[in-house]
Amino acid sequence: MQIILKDILLFGFHGVHPLENKVGTNFKIDLTIDVRDIVIKNLEDTIDYEKVYLILKDEFNITEQLLEVLAERIIEKICVTFKGLLQIELTIMKLNPPISSFEGTVGVKKTKKLN
Repeated sequence: MQIILKDILLFGFHGVHPLENKVGTNFKIDLTIDVRDIVIKNLEDTIDYEKVYLILKDEFNITEQLLEVLAERIIEKICVTFKGLLQIELTIMKLNPPISSFEGTVGVKKTKKLN
């Protein structure tokens, strides 16, 4: 089974350029968590979307120069918070990168396989 949070929009101050750390920009996040197939009867048996979102928000509020570091930190926090995870895939896209004459987005995608 997969738990999916898609097209999450968050504002952050991540980047290597000083202006990014001062002014900030918008990011789009996609997260897929593969979990063991078990009988699910209540919220405690599965991954709570709201708790995952709050982890994303909390970790996103800590400024990082590199999105790679931010992605790793978010994944590690999810891993220690929830049980029964098989794999996590996280994509963080910077919607307005400070690149002259560039139209598009840039970002990172990290996949972590667990036991």
